[in-house]
Amino acid sequence: MLLGIKRLSAAPPLFFVLSFLTCLCLLPPAAGQAADFEFTGKIDARDATSRLLAHYAERFTPEDLYLLVDEPPDETGRFRDIYMDLTGVTIGGVRVDKLTFRMLDASFNAPSEWEAGNVECRDALRIYARCLLREDDVNRRLATEVFGGGGHWQNISMKISPAGFYARGNYIAEVLFFSLNILIEVESGLKIVDNRELWLDRYKFRVNRLDVPDYITRKAIDQIQPLLDLGRFPLPLKLHNVEFQQGQAVLSTRILPEPAQSGISYHYRKE
Repeated sequence: MLLGIKRLSAAPPLFFVLSFLTCLCLLPPAAGQAADFEFTGKIDARDATSRLLAHYAERFTPEDLYLLVDEPPDETGRFRDIYMDLTGVTIGGVRVDKLTFRMLDASFNAPSEWEAGNVECRDALRIYARCLLREDDVNRRLATEVFGGGGHWQNISMKISPAGFYARGNYIAEVLFFSLNILIEVESGLKIVDNRELWLDRYKFRVNRLDVPDYITRKAIDQIQPLLDLGRFPLPLKLHNVEFQQGQAVLSTRILPEPAQSGISYHYRKE
């Protein structure tokens, strides 16, 4: 009798362990784990989905790209469920640290056209997305691409914190026959415009010359807008929320993207 009690009491822990291991097997591979198809540096595209992977890897040169689909696309280019996570992707000259999205019932053009590099995402029933933008990457773009050509701006920098957005820089303005070196400081929020662009919002100016016309400072800010334009990314992403964190901003849809628990996975990493 006692032996029977011992056997019964030992059974539940073993049952739970086996159930837990079974659930783990159904989860998609996490970062660093093996996917169904692994590529480093170059993608040997042998099916429609790997051609899609190769297209995004070539166009946006991500440092790391993970793709999960529930099944290959049909002949019209329709995916029932597609999830993609990109690290270090460049959009419009800005490095985005993380871009993650999941699309349900997504319609692309026919896969027969993908091998020639013609890939077009036309629509999706539902899209969930999250975009992580770090201040260091925005600063790099402002310094080297927007204001690095010997134009009106010097010493431009910005910081993102839970309190909001702060930027400063010297703006060289030509007024009549004079050249003015104006220190401009901006405190601002951020807003999403047209569900795809990140803009300064409700900004306040501080300048070191009280007699500087207001149009000059506004003209200076107009050079910066928008900070990020996801319209340059060829997917119908629509974002709704902006969250400030220390050193970064998170743009997202109301529902965050989560990978499905099973499917066919592809993983690409840059050499």
